[in-house]
Amino acid sequence: ASSSSSPRTPRERWVSLVGASSALTLACFTGRRRSRDRASLHSGKLARIRDSEGRRIDEPPDFDASVASQIKCIHSAQYASRPFGVLAYAPSLSGKGAMVWKLGQERYPGDPQGRARRAGVQERFAVKSINGIDVAAWDFEDIVDLLGDKVLDNSGGKFQSLSRGKMNNTPATLPVHIEYAELTEEVLARPMETASAASVEPVESWIPATTSFSLSYTSVADVDETFLQKLLETQEHQAGNAVLPLDDATQLVKDAARIFRSEETLQRVDFDSVVVVGDIHGQFFDLLQIFKLMGLPSRSNPYLFNGDFVDRGPHSLEVILALFAFKICYPQAVCMNRGNHEAADLNLRYGFAAEIRSRYGSDGKRLFEAFSEAFRWLPLAHVLNSQVFVVHGGLPGPDPRLPFNDAGGGGTGYDAVTADEKGRSGGRRGGGQGLSLLGYNPDNVSLPPRAKELSLDDIAALPRGGDPAIDLRALDDLPEEDAEVQRLIVDMLWADPRGKTGFGPSYRVRKGCYIFGPDVTKAFLKKNGLRLMIRSHEVKCGGFEWTHPECITVFSAPNYLGHAGNKGAVVKLSHDAQACHLVPDFMAYEASDRGQG
Repeated sequence: ASSSSSPRTPRERWVSLVGASSALTLACFTGRRRSRDRASLHSGKLARIRDSEGRRIDEPPDFDASVASQIKCIHSAQYASRPFGVLAYAPSLSGKGAMVWKLGQERYPGDPQGRARRAGVQERFAVKSINGIDVAAWDFEDIVDLLGDKVLDNSGGKFQSLSRGKMNNTPATLPVHIEYAELTEEVLARPMETASAASVEPVESWIPATTSFSLSYTSVADVDETFLQKLLETQEHQAGNAVLPLDDATQLVKDAARIFRSEETLQRVDFDSVVVVGDIHGQFFDLLQIFKLMGLPSRSNPYLFNGDFVDRGPHSLEVILALFAFKICYPQAVCMNRGNHEAADLNLRYGFAAEIRSRYGSDGKRLFEAFSEAFRWLPLAHVLNSQVFVVHGGLPGPDPRLPFNDAGGGGTGYDAVTADEKGRSGGRRGGGQGLSLLGYNPDNVSLPPRAKELSLDDIAALPRGGDPAIDLRALDDLPEEDAEVQRLIVDMLWADPRGKTGFGPSYRVRKGCYIFGPDVTKAFLKKNGLRLMIRSHEVKCGGFEWTHPECITVFSAPNYLGHAGNKGAVVKLSHDAQACHLVPDFMAYEASDRGQG
């Protein structure tokens, strides 16, 4: 949002990333794409080379920044806080070194994602030294660990900040001074030496390998048990390929979106039993494991999928098309909550958009936009049997909200003073911009529970149809009432619980999130006559955790990102006739052998 924006309708007041994402969407689906004809880069070790976000690199760079003859010149940059604005780093063919693979874009003045770009860093610069230590010849994982340049989202949880390299490096102390090597043209041209000029062509002319399709879809009438079974079988055997024509897939998504639009922001449903599934993140073969263990969704076997269906994993299209097909077939028995990754901005950065393009080429933009619109209408929460509150992230933050600031806050991430005279703290201001996301102790501060607890009716009144503002400074130009609506939506998608009472600062500080204690959970449940809360959003070693006495965290993507080593789990809630309420049971499982694809 900006002060120059034209007046908006009530729905448009939901600060939307649709416009901000349109240029990124266009670039994603109409950029230039290198041919995959180089068979040598698709076999053995080379085919397994991945960037720092776990995405496979089809054509890895070949460089060695420890060799002086490969360096054209040196550039320097200093960062006072993380993230630096580099969205992904890539290793050399040898597994050594780290190259800037994907830079962030400045979406608004001062955007942290634009820091490296503002400092003159360019894609394909190699990291030469960090705080005076020459790391050019180090293993890639060791360099990435020392950089600590993580965009810590909720779905990553603690595993994303664990060391993966043999040196067990911890993130370099702030401020971080980095020297980048600009490589010679000869070195940068190496990945293309074995490919002819004709092998580089616009994506508009690129035709996906799949030119015939195993399935078709025309309307909701097509979806029955036979269609669902054939869809799952075809997806299993042709994983990684498009199984529906583009028009058919787009129509299926639009039909699912119509169902979501007819539902409420807060859905209230009653079941004798229901399976609650946490984050799946494109791990289709682990979704099949869930269906094998718990049975397929049906009228007699209802499911609630609690967000983060896509991104990160290799088969997001398989996951989301299967879930939408089940929703069309069993609209009352298949429930879906929105997660923080059901948003266009994140889908453009964390893999879902690229996956669609790889299957359907530039025309896939239509399908991506259909998914983005469907995601905007997903419910934010469900209440099961008037007893259990299910939400992807967490509970509303403190009231009043204190601004994120490190001026006098003792490294806590909070200002030492109260909010302004209106109780407003729209965004982080002042010294907080230099706050390390990894360097403060959230237990240094504890804010009391809300002065006024939100009711379920308050949550039900929250708007849908847009993408939430995930940087608080986007709220500064909104009326306070509209800004608070945005904060509540972000809380429900992004917030996390903690062990200590009260509220504390979250490491997702720029999203304005707070971590909330067991007393906060208890107060919310008591206010609304509920017994239990189930949320997802964080990796758990065993797949689930009683995070608070009345709050369960469930995460259903085992071995998250291909290296976390966690189990996945689901929660089965069943009505206990003697106790007269829903009782949870848990099913945990290891990752499928095919889960990381």
